[in-house]
Amino acid sequence: MAYMHGEHLSVAKALYQLEFYLDQLNTTFDIYHLYSEAYREQRGSFYDERWLYYLDDNPQVQDCLDESFTLQTIVETLLRTGHEPLVRALMRAFRRERISITQRFMYGATPRRRP
Repeated sequence: MAYMHGEHLSVAKALYQLEFYLDQLNTTFDIYHLYSEAYREQRGSFYDERWLYYLDDNPQVQDCLDESFTLQTIVETLLRTGHEPLVRALMRAFRRERISITQRFMYGATPRRRP
């Protein structure tokens, strides 16, 4: 895979993390299905998903699984980089599979007051 940087690298990492996430959920769909649903009709004869098959070949992308990520950070990256159709395809797939999403954050506990 050619060297990637900037937004291309951010998208590649987000999709690689998403594939890992979907694999952990044992979904019946993957990033290839989502990408096809999001872009095949829109891009017509210019549609090409082959680059997705080479994400594993890039060490920068592989290393992203060592970074902290959540579904929220993945979706934020995809939205920030103009991939709203992909996020919509993901949400439709979650609805079809009846997968619900919750995010819980703990920012730190404040000490309890002593009487």
